[in-house]
Amino acid sequence: MTIIGDTGTAIGERCRIGAFSTIGEGVVIGDDVTIGANVTLQNSTVGSQVVIHPGVRIGQDGFGFMLDASGEHAKKPQELRVEIHDHVEIGANSTIDRGSWRDTVIGKGCKLDNLIQIGHNVQLGTGCVIAAQTGIAGSTTLGNNVYIGGHVGVAQHLQIGDNVRIAAKSGVMNHLESNATY
Repeated sequence: MTIIGDTGTAIGERCRIGAFSTIGEGVVIGDDVTIGANVTLQNSTVGSQVVIHPGVRIGQDGFGFMLDASGEHAKKPQELRVEIHDHVEIGANSTIDRGSWRDTVIGKGCKLDNLIQIGHNVQLGTGCVIAAQTGIAGSTTLGNNVYIGGHVGVAQHLQIGDNVRIAAKSGVMNHLESNATY
């Protein structure tokens, strides 16, 4: 394990951190957290009783660009954090980008399968379950207890209500009302 700087970095009690993982400056990790090998944590806060599987990347810049005055793509600043609440599990080789205008949040009890991409500013409510190869684009908000099947793409800036079920291989391009299956 490597800790980059020690300013504000805190690791709770009874944590297990796998080989070749990197904990960035200012990262705060709660108690009873398991972090697999080759994980990178930056710009983030991790609650208690969280499991992060090998190869996960949390708190890096997201994919955000704007056209500048000359029409060139300019990187949009991404300077905020990722908040991972208690009892979350994040599958291998998933990525969670830090926020640009609000923190990216993974709510209490969320379960993320392997190979998931969570974009900048995304906010997941409590108890969401997301299957492998799903991508959620920036600034989308999921309510509580949202279930997403495998290989789903969710567009940016959407509101997904509570208790929504999204079938595998779906493409979500519009806001979704609560208590429905799509």
